[in-house]
Amino acid sequence: MGKTTKAKASAKISSPIIEWSRDSIIILYEVISLINSAENQQELFNYFLRHLTNRLKAKAATLRLITNDDWMELVGSYKLDDPSISKIQQTAIEAPLFSRSSEPINLVRVAPADALLADSSDLMITVPVRHLVHTLGAINIVFAPGAIDLDNELASLLFSAGHHLALAIEKYRLENLTRQKLVQEERNMLASELHDSLAQTLASLRFQVRVLDQSLQPSGDYMAINSIEQVEHGLDEAYTDLRELIAHCREPIEQQGLLPSIERVVAKFREETGIHILLQCEHQLPDIPVIMEMNVYRIVQESLTNIKKHANAKIVRILLDCDNEGRYRVLVENDGIGFDKKAIQSHAGQHLGLTIMQERAHHLGGKLRIESEPDEGTRIELKFQYQREQAI
Repeated sequence: MGKTTKAKASAKISSPIIEWSRDSIIILYEVISLINSAENQQELFNYFLRHLTNRLKAKAATLRLITNDDWMELVGSYKLDDPSISKIQQTAIEAPLFSRSSEPINLVRVAPADALLADSSDLMITVPVRHLVHTLGAINIVFAPGAIDLDNELASLLFSAGHHLALAIEKYRLENLTRQKLVQEERNMLASELHDSLAQTLASLRFQVRVLDQSLQPSGDYMAINSIEQVEHGLDEAYTDLRELIAHCREPIEQQGLLPSIERVVAKFREETGIHILLQCEHQLPDIPVIMEMNVYRIVQESLTNIKKHANAKIVRILLDCDNEGRYRVLVENDGIGFDKKAIQSHAGQHLGLTIMQERAHHLGGKLRIESEPDEGTRIELKFQYQREQAI
């Protein structure tokens, strides 16, 4: 693999059969070994880019994949500084190289390097990551001027490396879909069991309590009637909560998204209570893993449940925010009667909901702060950080 000081517009493999040098065979073997030994997808991206960069004596390398909404998202990088990473975190698709169509495209091209990646005098090779007829993304490798000669052998090597990476990405995708399908099947089975057992039992108890309430009305025993009505109200709430849980099992949050899920629970809270509730989302929320979305959603849901049951509030505000560093903030506050935190802490076993909220915040790697005083409302603030690791 010689050197050249002149950038070529594009390069294609001109011969179906190429005699590879020993070095090229070793590089490809090492790439395949890395792909097969990586424990997870992010480790695969990091090892892959580091190995190619070092082996080809390049200045830097990145991997960008096409998202479902047709953007290029940076998922891995090596020897790229933080300012450059933040600038190309998400970019528009560069047609026609990243087209999903089956039309022929240049396998590898050399062009003046993107100013976001390196100096204008550098060169950048772009290798499509392609599975069958679909381009999943692109590998960008930056070289100093005259450091690379894109001959047929190198073009074929890089194309093969991109192809093997695409196979690995597709394998991870299929494994993830299989896991999601198994989880959803278990959730559906659980929902069916809850519907056929506990939901039916609660429905029967609600009916019996109503009959008992009606039979006590003529007696005039108001204390007994009031107690029965409280039991009836508690059963109604338990039945409603159970129906919500069953519905959520059948339509998990990964199909709804975090913000739409919170919007729905806010709308339901407004309809059931008549309390004025304001939902503010300061910035577009980046995607986070589904398990993290679930914990955030459950904290908001439990906060609203407590407000509905205990706060006697007139105004509720929910704030969702995230900055460029991946620092998330979720605030739920109300102007209700509040409570004595010391009394709550001394009877922790009787306030399981608050304990579970704290545990969910811990699972997020964040902190949950609860501020309240009698007659001064309540403020619940969740803070955590999540940012996909980009560089090695």
